[in-house]
Amino acid sequence: MQSTLNTIGRALGALCGAALAVIWVFTLWVPAAGLTLSGVSVVVALMLTAFALFASIASLRGHATVVVLLFLASFFPVGASLIRVDHWLRVVGWLDVGLLAASALLWLTRPRRRPVPEAAD
Repeated sequence: MQSTLNTIGRALGALCGAALAVIWVFTLWVPAAGLTLSGVSVVVALMLTAFALFASIASLRGHATVVVLLFLASFFPVGASLIRVDHWLRVVGWLDVGLLAASALLWLTRPRRRPVPEAAD
């Protein structure tokens, strides 16, 4: 059961990260996407695209700490404000929350190390 939940966490994180990357690239390259990006906004969109790709890779590798850090880096500046708008970009906030759920699954199902027995003197 633990292995299945770990696989679900990896898949969820990879899927959310990939979807976030596609959405940010779409909003960056298609002017009719709903955002007018210029100047600093373009840099932020590129940065969030890189964060999403890193989150996908970290999810596939099972690095829960990296995924939660990337969730924090992408959710609080942008995702938290987009989750409340009445626009299709609301999905960005929910996909960020999916990264949080994936990192929680990865953290809870991570392999535990067994304590090494101490040598008898």
